[in-house]
Amino acid sequence: MQPEALTFAWQRHAAELFSFTSFAGRRMKIGLAEVAALEHLQVAGALSPGDLGKRLSMPSASVTALLDRLEGKRMIERRANPADRRGVLVGLTPIAMERAALDLMPVAEAMIAAAAHMSEAERETVARYLEMVNACMARQQAQPPAEPRS
Repeated sequence: MQPEALTFAWQRHAAELFSFTSFAGRRMKIGLAEVAALEHLQVAGALSPGDLGKRLSMPSASVTALLDRLEGKRMIERRANPADRRGVLVGLTPIAMERAALDLMPVAEAMIAAAAHMSEAERETVARYLEMVNACMARQQAQPPAEPRS
């Protein structure tokens, strides 16, 4: 397999992921940014609004509005940050987990079953590739905005 073919396979995966995320968001009655926020909180655990904003590449005011929407749907909760008396942490609620169970958990379980059919070396190779892809995207997000070409 040529390196370009692996990139194309990842692009197909990304397109399907966006479609699935949109589908799951509609079922949970939230938008893509809200689904992304919930995913980050699921993976990282409770985060400060600032840390969540960095992960979403969103300005503070937009993160506040997003969190207000999710809090209104009782999918997140804000609580005092024990490490910083002035700060807050945002975490998932049981309601968020219940709604995620409708679509996200069955897919996660199917992915685990698929990975069980792979050898340990194959799983390590896939994990290493995904880590490199994630690092590429993180580096790009850290770049200053480029001017569009005319």
